[in-house]
Amino acid sequence: MPLAAAVRGIGVPAEPGLYRLRRRSASLLAYIGQTGSGTMTLRKRMAMLRGVFGPEMPYRDPHTAGPALWAMRHQGHDDLEASFAVVAGDTPWRKGLEAVALAEHRQGHRCSPSVNFGRMPKGYRMSSANNALIVAAGRRFRGTVIDDDNPSHLAGVPPAGPLDRSVTAEDWCGHWWTSWRLATAALEEPRAGLYRLRGHGRQGLVYVGEGVIVDRVRAHVAKMRAPGHAQGRVLALVAPLEISWVEGTWEHHQRLELENDLIAAHVLVEGRPPLAQFLG
Repeated sequence: MPLAAAVRGIGVPAEPGLYRLRRRSASLLAYIGQTGSGTMTLRKRMAMLRGVFGPEMPYRDPHTAGPALWAMRHQGHDDLEASFAVVAGDTPWRKGLEAVALAEHRQGHRCSPSVNFGRMPKGYRMSSANNALIVAAGRRFRGTVIDDDNPSHLAGVPPAGPLDRSVTAEDWCGHWWTSWRLATAALEEPRAGLYRLRGHGRQGLVYVGEGVIVDRVRAHVAKMRAPGHAQGRVLALVAPLEISWVEGTWEHHQRLELENDLIAAHVLVEGRPPLAQFLG
């Protein structure tokens, strides 16, 4: 249906689920998302894109894709469409299915939807977020047309490999992973890349992630020590943790693409996301 109708709630389910956005009749998608936490519904989520049709570029709140979709319309693409799928289940399950939808698009087209993972059309700077902290710090701004390039304009990366291998294999998803070792071994020096965690001697994964690995491991350890932290409780149950990683010089949004492929592969092979994924 036309996005212009969807933002007004016309024909949009008032239930949790997944959604897709594209230009009319295009085979490549612009965006794939999910919603449903708390009282959020697809109808409410679409209403958050009303700013796409405004005279100024919207902020990244309440919808992170708002600035990029506004830029697409500013370029003359007034034919944006939306499609929906109602999904039952909890938030980790729904986010896992979102990862699968993104990964299948990437496998089929060798690229991500055009404005997922923080990407912007070339020639535009993205607006800032819009929350109390940003406003108080005087750092809120609206995006605009620009002449120079920035990282959000850089191309993504295609999938590195298939999604159907064992999640603990050394060539999982087309990467060459280090051998498994205790997670404390990753604290020796900073390395940027992708990583996977499991309990000592266990076969399944509890988490996959991206970033500077030493910093990410320290963050996980801190959560394990935080009373009542949902992710920390799961990680503590399988401790001591083992880690395997792959280093790379990818841009941040490219690491996010590859991390998404890992999550999707886990869902497809194991039937669920890693146990501590999407728990904060």
